Amino acid sequence: MTERGPGGHTDHLDHLQNDVSEVTSLLRQNVEKVIVRGDKIDDLQERSEDLESGSINFKKTSVRLKKKMCWQNCKMNCIIAFVAAVIVIIIVIIIVVEVKPGGSGGGGHHNSTLNKCFNC
Repeated sequence: MTERGPGGHTDHLDHLQNDVSEVTSLLRQNVEKVIVRGDKIDDLQERSEDLESGSINFKKTSVRLKKKMCWQNCKMNCIIAFVAAVIVIIIVIIIVVEVKPGGSGGGGHHNSTLNKCFNC
């Protein structure tokens, strides 16, 4: 066995102490990285919760808007149908008034008879 002098023993202790310092430094850096990573994870979790609540609000708003637009479309279709029905009724009334029911062709004969009477 080799005997170590006082200088050899301290060199070995210094070397071990340097190794311990390096390991301690690495552990501190790793702990800091874990803390930073944890903060980033917390931040991402907050963002994802905000996105989730935003998507829920978006869905509610879109459903409400869909119902509103469907109702508005229904009202517009009813208005168009009402206007079309009024136009058809007006056209039918005009045709009925012009044709005058109950005297097939008598209307023209009546006018010529009146003209003859006035000429007399």
